Amino acid sequence: MSNRVVFICTANICRSPMAEGIFNHNAGLAGRGDLIGTSMGIQAMEGQPASLFSQQVCNENGIDLSGHQSRPLIGEEIREAELILCMEKGHADFVKTFFPWHRDRIFLVGAWPNKENRKSPVEDPVGAPVEVFRQVFERLNDHILRILRHL
Repeated sequence: MSNRVVFICTANICRSPMAEGIFNHNAGLAGRGDLIGTSMGIQAMEGQPASLFSQQVCNENGIDLSGHQSRPLIGEEIREAELILCMEKGHADFVKTFFPWHRDRIFLVGAWPNKENRKSPVEDPVGAPVEVFRQVFERLNDHILRILRHL
């Protein structure tokens, strides 16, 4: 098992790329170069850029997503991940179905490490105005700062 944290959403163009960028940015600021964040989507098409609003909101916060390319689930990375953090329960259920031997590492991003207190999903902002993307960014940033303190 590595120090890899995988973020999973639907298409890997909005939430999970933002989470990956936020995670890697904050891990770097904390001097945690040993931690690696990646992202994938349960219905992702290979090679799509992050959505324009995801890129804009991350740029506003000093995070560059211009090089992001969407990816479907990659079994090898799932197997090697320390944590698999999903945006919604449906994503977690999907990953648990196809990787049942890793159930103990699959959580909602808002439900780790204390799943009893944080069950709310991170809703998909696709098609919403940029303000909604900013709210998703802030929510993900809060979750990731909490998560980094436990790694």
